[in-house]
Amino acid sequence: MINSNMIHNILNFLIAIVAGLAGFDFSSIVSASTAGKIVAVLAAAKLVMNALRDGLAGMVKPQPPVQ
Repeated sequence: MINSNMIHNILNFLIAIVAGLAGFDFSSIVSASTAGKIVAVLAAAKLVMNALRDGLAGMVKPQPPVQ
């Protein structure tokens, strides 16, 4: 089974990196428009992963405490 928590952490890290590059105007690497599109795709991937793993009802139910 794939460790979905690890994938979420990787996607969060990539979102932070891409948004940070756009925030510091590294336009030679990524433009603000492109960074926005990349962040949107990564966030959508996280939503799809949650929907497939937990179902739509599972995405809104209270989460159990962390052990």
